[in-house]
Amino acid sequence: MHYRLILSDIDGTLLNSKHELTVGVKQAIQHYVAAGGTFVLASARPPLAMTALAQQMGLAVPLVSLNGAVIAQPTDDKKLKVLATTPWPTGIAAKVYTALSSLTLSLNVFSDTHWYVADTSQWTRQEAAITGFAPETVPIETGLANGLPVHKLLCMGEPDVIDRAEQIVLAHPEWQLVASRSKATYLEIVRQGVSKEAALKTLSHLFDIPMTATMALGDGENDLPMLQAAGLGVTLTNALPQVLDVIKTVVPDNDHDGAAVAIKQYAMGEG
Repeated sequence: MHYRLILSDIDGTLLNSKHELTVGVKQAIQHYVAAGGTFVLASARPPLAMTALAQQMGLAVPLVSLNGAVIAQPTDDKKLKVLATTPWPTGIAAKVYTALSSLTLSLNVFSDTHWYVADTSQWTRQEAAITGFAPETVPIETGLANGLPVHKLLCMGEPDVIDRAEQIVLAHPEWQLVASRSKATYLEIVRQGVSKEAALKTLSHLFDIPMTATMALGDGENDLPMLQAAGLGVTLTNALPQVLDVIKTVVPDNDHDGAAVAIKQYAMGEG
């Protein structure tokens, strides 16, 4: 075994374009774990939208959720024990929400294990269908004004509007936030210092596995830091162009079991 710890994105990486886990990918993961490897899911999804998939794969390790803002451990009673969280700086959430509300976007607030929206839309319905986890409709602005902790803000909209939202965040370094795309129509906003890369380093320490013995799989801009930090970063041919420009170890796309190829060929060294 060449790499003892794999941190992998879910959507666009492990799952195909129909958001399904194929038999080939599932078997590759289970073969890797049976051989002694540690396989951890890392996603922009909230933790409760990851548990069913982890159970389907037979994984009993921590889940890296919300791009690393919340790390949680599934428990025997099918609940979650939050191990670490990194919320936004105090007092800025309302400002950010107000600034972005002027754009035609679906704004989604993630707080610990909760997903909050002010109202539902085609975007939220689409995301709920993908993840199998529905948002709670609440008066967001009131909650933020009253100190609701925010771990991630997800903006969903057309690519040109996402560009404008990203520029707004970039124009306010005092917010201490970082914005990155998980896909062309999704902008993920978390606190500076929160990333899948930081989560990978935490897991490397937790499992006493050197970074040189880690591998990362991903396709989105938000995956780039962990892909670059791992002993080996592997992407798929369906990855965003800005990922393919940087990561040169590339496997077939997510509709052709690219993740399984990566696990077998690079992590297991099976040719």
